Amino acid sequence: VAEEDEAADGAAAPAAGDGIVGLHNLGNTCYLNSSLQCLSHTPILRDYFTGKHYLRDVNTTNPLGQQGRLARVFAGLVCELWSGRRTSYTPRAFKNGIARCNEQFAGYEQNDA
Repeated sequence: VAEEDEAADGAAAPAAGDGIVGLHNLGNTCYLNSSLQCLSHTPILRDYFTGKHYLRDVNTTNPLGQQGRLARVFAGLVCELWSGRRTSYTPRAFKNGIARCNEQFAGYEQNDA
């Protein structure tokens, strides 16, 4: 939860950098990392998350859903990639968020994107 909160805190800053940030592999997460890079460099999606517009669309009360946790950690990731503060980043909070949604992704073995 601390990583999730830390990542969500980064969502307050609008995109200031160029988004050229490397992602460290966590085990075999290269496919995940390449997908995250592609999503992060999709302007409409990047702006949606860095501008916190996603907050008005997240259903936090659905008992079958994730109450917006995954959206928050993704927003934190995108904000870190576009903050201009980093040259590399370890997407641990996002990876842990995915693992909470589906235990199949809890380990570090290869999973196709």
